[in-house]
Amino acid sequence: MDILLVDDHALFREGLALVLKQQLSSTDNAAQILEADSAKSAMESIQTYRDLDLVLLDLHLPDNQDFSLLEAIKQADPSVPVAMLSANEDSAKIQQALQKGASGFITKSSNSQVMISAIQLILSGGIYVPPAILKTDFSADPAYGTAKTIEDTTSEKSASNKTLSNKAAPDNTVSVQLTDRQKEVLLLMDDGLSNKEIAKVLSMSPSTVKVHVAAILRACNVNNRTQAVSFARTHHLL
Repeated sequence: MDILLVDDHALFREGLALVLKQQLSSTDNAAQILEADSAKSAMESIQTYRDLDLVLLDLHLPDNQDFSLLEAIKQADPSVPVAMLSANEDSAKIQQALQKGASGFITKSSNSQVMISAIQLILSGGIYVPPAILKTDFSADPAYGTAKTIEDTTSEKSASNKTLSNKAAPDNTVSVQLTDRQKEVLLLMDDGLSNKEIAKVLSMSPSTVKVHVAAILRACNVNNRTQAVSFARTHHLL
């Protein structure tokens, strides 16, 4: 598991990196935490490491204006999930981040257990929003129907029991052309598998999976994996 942590405060960055290594590593999958202290160094890492599983991005960097770095990362690698880190729970900023393709918004005041749970949710394909913000600002907005807190649960589904169909109901008919392989990837995305897990199931490289995921996002005209799955369900592609 490869995670890029972008934050200009060395003490916070180094402390979080240590927690991530301890909590996310397993006997067969050690967590590698890459660090960047600026937007420039972050983009250099994005260009160098093409198989990142997650980017944790500080909202306020000296050389980054608003969400320009988030947009640059999503343009360079549409399939990599990006979670914003911030000391403030600004609902307007959270909504902007999600609209621009972020997979979550984690406050720096969160304890380590909440932060790790939020990251695990995002790695499984979900979207994390702080509970208080989700309940007050997102609950009535269907655009954020896929946003979750760590208390939310999702039902387990088996890919073998699902089939893909491009035939939609009359009011939801869309023209989305996916290859057979992209359909297989989409099914596994719906099961919450990461790119590396999909690669193992389909016997391909993580880089190839990322290419397929990026193609699916473009075909569905969405910004992240969760939106792609939601789109596919709405339009009867799953």
